[in-house]
This record gives sequence, structure tokens and C-alpha cells, in this order.
Amino acid sequence: MPLFDHLNTPHDPAHDDPTGNGHRPPADLSPIVPGRGGRPSFSLEALRELVQSQFQAETAHRPDILRELATERERRALVREVTDYVLAVEAIALSAADKSALIESAYRHLFTFGPLDDALRDDAVTEITINGPAAIHVRRGLGPLAAVAAAFDDRDHLAALIERLLPGDSPFVEAGLVMLNRTARVSLVAPPVSPDYSLTIRLHPARPLTLDDLRARFGVLPAEGADLLRAILAADRGLLIVGDVALGKTTLAGALIPALYGTLTAVERAAELDLPPDAGRLTPVPPAQDQPGVGFAEQLGAALDGSPDWLVVDEIRGDEAAPLWDVLARDDAPRCLLVFRGAGQPDRLRSALSMVVRRAHPAIEQAAIHRALARHLPYVAVLKRTPSGPRLGTIGAWALSPEAEALDLRPLIALRGDRWQMTGALPEHDLALPPDFWTPRDLL
Repeated sequence: MPLFDHLNTPHDPAHDDPTGNGHRPPADLSPIVPGRGGRPSFSLEALRELVQSQFQAETAHRPDILRELATERERRALVREVTDYVLAVEAIALSAADKSALIESAYRHLFTFGPLDDALRDDAVTEITINGPAAIHVRRGLGPLAAVAAAFDDRDHLAALIERLLPGDSPFVEAGLVMLNRTARVSLVAPPVSPDYSLTIRLHPARPLTLDDLRARFGVLPAEGADLLRAILAADRGLLIVGDVALGKTTLAGALIPALYGTLTAVERAAELDLPPDAGRLTPVPPAQDQPGVGFAEQLGAALDGSPDWLVVDEIRGDEAAPLWDVLARDDAPRCLLVFRGAGQPDRLRSALSMVVRRAHPAIEQAAIHRALARHLPYVAVLKRTPSGPRLGTIGAWALSPEAEALDLRPLIALRGDRWQMTGALPEHDLALPPDFWTPRDLL
């Protein structure tokens, strides 16, 4: 069992000195320690590997043990006990300094992230990308990715960390984890599919961002945009959030969840959203031993069968036909807050959604697709990349022609140049907004 999920407490500097003598143990392990009574000699690095293997053996299939390690002090105490056991079995006597160094090294290999530690402790960091042992970049806030000096010792060091965090043999892995009290989505592409390990860690803040945060702190959308999104959901109308990777689609969906009323089930790639206590959450279950696992589409079907008032889906992708049509085809489908990875231009978006459906159902008439989109996802929020970072590009409403042969996205709020504008267009549905809200004008 990976130990990733137990890194939920901030690092306590008081524990950097296990000896209590005011000095940190040496960073490098000394080379060779002789055994007693003719027993084999070991390097401290080999002893560290023995301690780590023994720890994993003692805690394997025992999540109750790991759950009880609530603090860093408790985790270090267990590592010390295992170290004492290994040293006794191998008849090794260490100096106090070497033993402290051994415990420290074992602890860091078991419970920390090596060169990623500083970035993970920085609340401003929202994304970490790793492309090989020496190429680490971080994103702070909504800014660009920037290289950092930190690096893994070598490719084996990086591979060992990935194996610990994301066990399994698949070259493609996507998982939701908790890192120092922060929810994260971790995506891996590994050899032989890629020349080297490529890892992306998307970090959410310990306190989920609200619409007001996105407006006031990050300038992602205007106040009128936040009001319109809340009014759409309050009117029980479905909303599709669209954009490319790393534009904040999940963050925006999470900020809208407090506006939803009634029962709620979320189907996620990884458990990233901050949900109410009574909400349901379904994520893909990877295969394990003789168990086949449960895919994203199957979990979406299970959520629909539960008939919640609201279904939140993060995210539908362009190669997944069945899940999207399962949502759109049901007359009794719940109201939807759905995230879609794809192009935001109206023509390309309509074509992409139609192509997704047709992959699984090539005989469906285009008019049926148009009607389903207009009924279940009548509003669309498009995020786009700008020189100043991700911003709301459009909040629009689908306009369906009488025979449903045409479906156009009518912008209600649009980003024109560097300013948002109320377009003057009106939605078909009644929304709880004052009449002058729709007056054409530039927005601050």
C-alpha cells in the first residue's frame, strides 16, 4: 500500500534533529558498517533499503496501522522501531550519528517527496511538472510554469518515488491523492510509451477557491459572470464548462458546487472536488489482483442510476462517447454540471460534442444531439488562455432552431480584447437577475 495518503500534516522542523543534540544528522550515509561476530558488512544505504523493506512488509495490507500514524512524531517512532529491529537482526552496532542519519534517510524515503518537498509546502504552487530527473517546473497561482533548481539524484531516484506513489505497471496513470493537506491530481506517462517519466501534479489549495476568489484575487471572471453562473444553477439549468488543459475547469466547477441544491453525486477522474458531507463521490477503481476494476463510464452509469438531483462530472474527454450520451439521452437525467476538455470556439465545440456522441452511436440524427445538448446543458462557460493567465472567454446559451437542424452558441458575456462585455443577448430561460443586468456594456 502506498504511503502517499498519510502525508497530511505539515512538516515539523522540530523533528529534523532526531538526536535532540541541536545538530541535523549528516545528509550522506557513510559507506560501510562492519557486522559483529563475523556477520556481513553493510553500507548504510543498504541498511536503509532493509529498513524500508521491513517497514513496508510490516504495514502491507494493514491500512489500520498507517491510519494510526497521525503525526510526524508517530511516524518517526515507528521507523525507529523498525530500524532497531533490522539492526538487531543483522547484528549491526551504529554510532548515534550514523543511526540518526539512517533513521532520517529511511523516513524521508518512506514519507517525503525528496526534491518536491519545498514546492509542496509552498501554498502558492498550483502545479508541478517533472520531465525526467533534472527537469522540474512549478506554476504559482495562475502564472506560467517556471523551472526550479531542485532535481532528483538520477533516473532511479525518480522511478523509485513514482513506484512508491503510483504502484502498478501501467505506463498511463491518473490518480487523486492528498499531499500535505492539499488535494492533488497526479498524471503519469512512463516508459516505454515516453522516453522518460513525465509526471504532472495539480495541487488544489487547502481552502477551496470560491467564485469571489476567482473574481477578486485572480481576475478570472467579472462580478457579472459570477452572478450569471449562480443564477443559471439556481434556476436548475445545466452548465457545461469547457477549456483546454490547465485552465482551471475543475477549480471553477468546485467554486460552483455551493450553488447547487438537493442531492448531489460527483463522478471524477480523481477526488479533487470539495463536496458537501452528504454528497456522493465516484472515481475509477484500478484493477487489483483478480479484480477487473471499475472504469469512468461505469461509475457514471452508477451515478445516473442513483438519480441524484445534480450530477457533477469532471471530466468528459473527446475520446469518450458512451459516458456523454448516457447523460444526454435520458429524459429523466439529473441536472448537470459537466466539465469537458476541448476547444471553446462555438463551431468546434458543437462539432467536438457531436463527434464524441457519434463515436458510440453513429446512427443518431444530428437533430437529436442538438436537442439533447440544448435540454440538458443549455449554458456553456468557456475558459481561455490569455497573456495574463486563464480567464473566462464566454458564458453562452445554446440557441436551437425550430427543427433542431442548427445549434448556435449565443454569447451572453464575452471577453473582447482585454475587457468583458455584456452582449445584450437574452437567454431563453427566466433567470433571477434584474432586467438591467442584460444591458449591453463593458464590464470592469
